[in-house]
Amino acid sequence: MTDEAHVSVEVGIEPAVAFDVFTRETGAWWRKDRALWGTGGPIRFEPGVGGRVLDADEEVGRVKVWEPGPRLVFSYGGEHTGAEQTEVEVRFEAVDTGTRVVLRHYGWAAPDPGHWQRVLAGFARHSLEHALLGRLGEFLDAIGAGDVAFFERNLTDDAMLIFPGAGNTYTKEQCVAAMGDHPSYIKYDLSDPKIVHIGESTAVLTHHATVMHTADERPRSIVVSTVLVQEGGVWRMALHQWTPADNRTE
Repeated sequence: MTDEAHVSVEVGIEPAVAFDVFTRETGAWWRKDRALWGTGGPIRFEPGVGGRVLDADEEVGRVKVWEPGPRLVFSYGGEHTGAEQTEVEVRFEAVDTGTRVVLRHYGWAAPDPGHWQRVLAGFARHSLEHALLGRLGEFLDAIGAGDVAFFERNLTDDAMLIFPGAGNTYTKEQCVAAMGDHPSYIKYDLSDPKIVHIGESTAVLTHHATVMHTADERPRSIVVSTVLVQEGGVWRMALHQWTPADNRTE
């Protein structure tokens, strides 16, 4: 009888994006202590059917199915590692909140679903970073488009926005009132994003940015902290604060 490890996780990004994150960004979410064999990971995929599955520079499997969006299948182990030959199938299923990632690992002599639960937990965390950074981008796009209604819908009722300088603290009502006159950004270069989770429905997103809008004489270096709260399946902004970082060592 063939044994199987079967785990799943839901992430707030679309299936095609989830597939891309899963296959191309393993260095960001697959921790080095989570490989089954080889040098300790992270696992890397060469795109397409027949592509190698690599642990550092060591081949540990081959891609059998490469369907960007719905499905990935790859061998793991066997002649490449000296361990038993197994097969991993990953499906990316669309759900209302994004994607359900379903992973099945076939051919174990002694299944260890706990291993894959830990792996997918790292994937879910990195996927959330994608979703939250994308959400922040939607706020920036709304500023550029002068979409005041977007802020009315997507700021929490008690939201606060805090910018450098005297008198630059805004409630939701004040922010919406001022948004129509906000200049467009001509530069917003974001780097070093980090997330702190506070429960399941609140996240603190921090990043460094170099920004400039049409009213600025030169770019500004800032550190940004944003608190996002999930309400009704939608991430809304509860707090947004800029801290000057022009004296930061780059």
